[in-house]
Amino acid sequence: MSNDRYEMSISLNVLNHLGLNLYSNTPAVLAEVIANSWDADTTEVHVDFDIQNKTITIVDNGIGMDVSDINEKYLFVGKSKRNGDADFKTPRGRKPMGRKGIGKLSLFSIAKKISVYTRKAGGDNEAFLMDADEIEKIIRNEDPTLPKRYAPTPISFDADIGCQGTLIKIEELKNLRLTEATVAGLRKRLARRFGLMNSDTDLPFQMFVQGKEVEFADRDYFHKARFLFQYGDYDYAKHCNNLDTDSNAGNKKLSFPRPGRFDIDGKPDANGEYEISGWIAIARSSKDLDGGTDEDDNLNKITVVVRNKVAQEDILSEFRIGGMMTKFVFGEIYAEFLDQDDKPDIATSNRQKHKEDDERYVALRRFLDGDLRRISTEVDKLKEDKGVEEAIKHNPHIKEWYDGLYPPQLKDTAKKVFAAIDRAGVDGADRNALYADGIVSFESRKIHSALKLLEEITPENIPTLLRHLSSIDEIEAEHYHNIVKGRLSVIAKIDELNKNKAYEHCMRDYIAEHLWLLDPAWERATEYLHVEKSLKRVIDGVRSSKKTVRPDIRYRRVANAHVVIELKRRGRRVDTFEIQQQIVPYIRAVKEELQKDTPGNRSLIIETFCILDPLPENWDDPEFRRASERSLEAYGIRVQSYKELINNAYSAYSKYITDSAKAATLRELLNKIRNHQA
Repeated sequence: MSNDRYEMSISLNVLNHLGLNLYSNTPAVLAEVIANSWDADTTEVHVDFDIQNKTITIVDNGIGMDVSDINEKYLFVGKSKRNGDADFKTPRGRKPMGRKGIGKLSLFSIAKKISVYTRKAGGDNEAFLMDADEIEKIIRNEDPTLPKRYAPTPISFDADIGCQGTLIKIEELKNLRLTEATVAGLRKRLARRFGLMNSDTDLPFQMFVQGKEVEFADRDYFHKARFLFQYGDYDYAKHCNNLDTDSNAGNKKLSFPRPGRFDIDGKPDANGEYEISGWIAIARSSKDLDGGTDEDDNLNKITVVVRNKVAQEDILSEFRIGGMMTKFVFGEIYAEFLDQDDKPDIATSNRQKHKEDDERYVALRRFLDGDLRRISTEVDKLKEDKGVEEAIKHNPHIKEWYDGLYPPQLKDTAKKVFAAIDRAGVDGADRNALYADGIVSFESRKIHSALKLLEEITPENIPTLLRHLSSIDEIEAEHYHNIVKGRLSVIAKIDELNKNKAYEHCMRDYIAEHLWLLDPAWERATEYLHVEKSLKRVIDGVRSSKKTVRPDIRYRRVANAHVVIELKRRGRRVDTFEIQQQIVPYIRAVKEELQKDTPGNRSLIIETFCILDPLPENWDDPEFRRASERSLEAYGIRVQSYKELINNAYSAYSKYITDSAKAATLRELLNKIRNHQA
């Protein structure tokens, strides 16, 4: 039976799936072209951006191509660059980066026209143009039963590439706006997409952008590392100028070797089947890694590099490790075992990820997951050891407090406080506020220590006790200072309500929740809902018998006093006698109701606070007002206007702020810490 009865054909439409719209970012596309130059045994590749004409040119001095190479390799979509040997290399000893033969299609993700100029040593000049619009036109008009081919357009050869090499000109860019800023950004991102290019072969490789060689430092992230964990023999620490150091070891950089070999289950094993190299770093701040709106510039990731080229943008996002540490992590892992010539290709079509169910990738994930957890534990200990040093670096005023700690053993506890703040990962004013609050909390703990010493007082611990007790006044002053600042904001709110002529019940509720507005001695008030319900019945009863309008009233309990707050309706002027006639029956009825719970108790203190606007008649006369106030006080009645309430409260508390600011040494230090500008 004939074998030619059936045949497979492929439409040009497959190009849409393989490359025309496959890649998502420009650096990844340009990296594919540079990878082709690497595979062509190039020693120099130049990437130049013409901002005015909106074009990109990539030229190398590789082996170049003749017409046979162009048709059978470059234009042959899917042509594998490797022959299946376990250790296949290019003629000059490199392991090729390319594998599937579709990288050249990625150029159509960023541009519509691609011109190729190439020359092989001793060969002819070859030049042709590939036009995305022409390809898409053929695809739209293609007869499914008669698949067509695409033939690039021959063009004149006007490129300067020396005796051999290839020049690719990228024109009619789609979404890329070329500016000086974008060119600088592309230089940095290209540097990040390639590993140690000269590490495994004697054949040198240099990459230039705008005529300037791209160096390892152009990655522009090693200076962000605070702690470094390294796999393999290469010392990445020499690129990290800002690593923390160990002052007890001659200021040696805090860089730590890690075992990089593991078994198929991802467990560390010196004889394991798989091995990685590379590094994982911990930044000082999560903001150091934040790319903002530019996702390409986000450094909070671990890239996977295979054959010196980024094979996976980020593997860190696949782990669910608790705690704050992961926000500080960035790194680069070399995993050559993910791309072996004698094993199946596990890279996805866009060469940006790997097949998640492959045993090699599963082993890598398990190993990194476990090692990141171990690193997290070590970082917590490192941050605890370096907490105070880091705090003083951020805010030098802290040194004044830390150096004065007594006894010295307290410094070990202080380290834990600052380490916790360090782990919180905040910066600027928020970090300074945490430092100040942490110091206040720490000072409060010293009071508890003093109380314990009082229980076990001996001649030996008296000096320590006195040092603790001497700071109590300052701590209390700082606490109360913050309370008063909060109260001033409450007073401002009351003033706002008054100016806006808020409904009386809004004012009543606000004052009832902050009784210190009425009397600074009333620090704490307790709400008794069942008493309020009882008083409502009493007040309703009095109102019914008197046929008067019920006043707007709230009840609170303060120490031994029962406080009833009445807010008179605005604009209604009353006299002293009328206030007495209205309120005294309520006071008597309330007292009788309260005595039901405590029979025989004749010492109940009931205070009624009347707030009104305007003040009672004839109170403009100071003598008349004093006499009226004395007569009302006999019944436990106090009267103020809304304006007087606000002014008196503000005056009392703002005076405290002014007076206390002159004396509190601790507060002065805390203010320096809170207001420090880095």
